[in-house]
Amino acid sequence: MKVRYLIWLSNQCTSVREIIEVMKTQGIETDLLLVQDGVYLVDKGCPHTAEIQDLKVKVHALKQHIEERGISARLVVDVDQIEYPELVDLLMEKYDKVISL
Repeated sequence: MKVRYLIWLSNQCTSVREIIEVMKTQGIETDLLLVQDGVYLVDKGCPHTAEIQDLKVKVHALKQHIEERGISARLVVDVDQIEYPELVDLLMEKYDKVISL
């Protein structure tokens, strides 16, 4: 059985790459959830955007948080923009574990 982890980022955490790479070596499927200021990680002005792209993981982000920060037209990473009901589904149903950084 494959374990699925969701990493919840609410700020511009730069250590996520190391964590995801280690988890991948252990066969753990890992995706990202960006909320609050974490959404800046997919903004074209962020120096860590290329790193997020290189990880080749699914990236979810709260649409409201992207819009509140005015970066909707500046996203350079393919992002699954979700609403709050979808957030609850991700946390409660789709992933086995959630890690908050």
